[in-house]
Amino acid sequence: MVTAVALFTALAVLLLWGLSLQLQRQLRDQVLERAQLRSQQLADAMAGQMDTSLAVLDLGLLSLRTAWPKSREAFDEVEQQVLATLPRGLVSHLSVIDAGGTVVYNNLGVAPGTFVGDRPHFQALRQGGDRLVVGEPVRSRLTGEWLVIVGRPMFRDGVFAGAVHFNVPSEHLARLLGRLALSGNDLVSLVHPGGAFLARSLDNASAMGQKVPPDRPFLQDPEASRGTFRVDGVVDGVSRLFGWQRLSNSRVVVVVGLSHASVLAPLEHTRRQALLLTALLSMALLAAGGWIGWLLHNLERQQEQARVNRQQMEEAQRLARVGHWTYDPDTGATTWSQEICRIFGRDPSTFRPSFEGYWQHVHPQDRGQLEAAVARSRASHTDLDEVHRIVLADGSVRWVRLLAQTDPVAKGTSYSGTLQDITELREAQLALERLNTELDRRVKSRTRELTMLNRDLESFTYSVSHDLRTPLRSIHGFATLLQESDADKLSDDGLDALKRIQSSARRMGLLINDLLSMAQQSRAELRTQHVDLSELARSVARELRQTDPERQVRWEIADGLSAQADPGLMTVVMQNLLGNAWKYTGRTEAAHIEFFGLGEAEGMANFCVRDNGAGFDMAYADQLFQPFKRLHRLEEFEGTGVGLASVQRILQRHGGSVRGEGAVGQGAMFCFSLPLEPVRQFLDSTPDQR
Repeated sequence: MVTAVALFTALAVLLLWGLSLQLQRQLRDQVLERAQLRSQQLADAMAGQMDTSLAVLDLGLLSLRTAWPKSREAFDEVEQQVLATLPRGLVSHLSVIDAGGTVVYNNLGVAPGTFVGDRPHFQALRQGGDRLVVGEPVRSRLTGEWLVIVGRPMFRDGVFAGAVHFNVPSEHLARLLGRLALSGNDLVSLVHPGGAFLARSLDNASAMGQKVPPDRPFLQDPEASRGTFRVDGVVDGVSRLFGWQRLSNSRVVVVVGLSHASVLAPLEHTRRQALLLTALLSMALLAAGGWIGWLLHNLERQQEQARVNRQQMEEAQRLARVGHWTYDPDTGATTWSQEICRIFGRDPSTFRPSFEGYWQHVHPQDRGQLEAAVARSRASHTDLDEVHRIVLADGSVRWVRLLAQTDPVAKGTSYSGTLQDITELREAQLALERLNTELDRRVKSRTRELTMLNRDLESFTYSVSHDLRTPLRSIHGFATLLQESDADKLSDDGLDALKRIQSSARRMGLLINDLLSMAQQSRAELRTQHVDLSELARSVARELRQTDPERQVRWEIADGLSAQADPGLMTVVMQNLLGNAWKYTGRTEAAHIEFFGLGEAEGMANFCVRDNGAGFDMAYADQLFQPFKRLHRLEEFEGTGVGLASVQRILQRHGGSVRGEGAVGQGAMFCFSLPLEPVRQFLDSTPDQR
């Protein structure tokens, strides 16, 4: 008996120590796994910061690139604005390089002429298209420090014309990486897609000029976006757990390494406590019964929790009308959850499910579709997701959604999935489809009515204009005859009244013509094509100069401005906008008229016409585009007040817009936008065409 107790005690002690060591190994593995996950999360966080910094730099490069071709003053102003918005120290200096690779500008005050055409980053900018390029670290030929070149190419008429660079000190990037709260031997690195270190939070100077080994996973698979690995550091040889994240735009990789020593250091105290506890338990075998009882208690509690969870899952399936099923084709074994039985109106306690029985319930009109879907799923080894109808025993029809997937444990020979009753949802969808059909019918009917009304309105407009012109010509003709025959018999007041009659008749004729023109523009069919707005503006400017060759006006029309629009209607737009600028600068010395572009934003191309003429009061800006509304007296500037209204209607038909800004005596600016993609107006076509 003593021997048996001794053997039992020895066996129990050995078992206890074995379990203790195994738990420690498991705990160690868990800590390392969590540390690896933490390294990945830290890499994600730092990647977000780096992405933001690169995005800020990219915005600055785009602004500088846009300003460079304009003028040195404009570029200097943009340069000051951009550098003021960047974090202090992020950029050492900026450079502009011509197409041959020679530095033509830098803000260090160093004379231009340095050649960088042999640098890899410049070659990447020359050959890589319009994108942000992050180059490998280079030692600056201007300052001697290690720099990371962040650049954008410049183009002129689609041809590479040089590049604009931000020169980012590697040491500054290293300090940014070092802000991540890590222990002494942990590090954060920024790695070029080619493998070169861009910056390193520890001993950055030693990392410059070095590359990570080619077996790193982010170099092995350039398309991978994130991952983890365990190796010794290439610079200091410290064993670390690494997590990495690739930046989406620049393809730069952020690598976070947590040293094994720092990760496992907090575990040492726990390990010592475990050893002490194991020793105490070894000497107190009498406590084993209580320990086993505690384990049994926990087991019962877990079993009870599992039972409660199963009941909750069944209740959730009942509420969601979702049931679970399994099917083994080899044995024919089929299981249905209680909810599937309820969907089919069966008693789970007496019903015996089968694969063949399910097919018998499938609606006859849906069997062919379901059989084809099952065949495709089996052939391609993909999941099945199919909606079909089932017929219950009482003849009622239900809509169900069948989801199925192969069981990976059974190597594709077993299937499992869910069945959801979606009858109410399907009926709602069908009702919505019927409603949409009815709405579409009503819209088409209303469109036909509007088309007929527009035609009637057009006929009415032409009829009214004709009826107005006949008496108007009579008034003007008789006034002219009176002036020619009896001018000497009229008093000065009579002659003045006669001139007013003639002037009013002419103005009325212009109003009628503008009214007809606006009606025609509203009904004209849009024929969208590529329109060279720069050339169109020059053509209009030539016509305006011919009306008054003696006027001295400085024209500035930007090159390369174009849009997708109707050329005839855009001619009307440019004639009105440039014609207004010509008219309202008539009393301005050193008159100046500009036509320029504002770039693209939110799918729209933006353009402006600006002058330094009479301007207008912004308090009346809401009247600018109202027909026959004028902000100046007729004695000051002639016109009918229809031009801007026509401009607005034409641009709205194209899917664009127009707005005006100005100040009295300081000129005006009218900016308009056109979609980058042509817009087909719903009412621009007849019902038959639709």
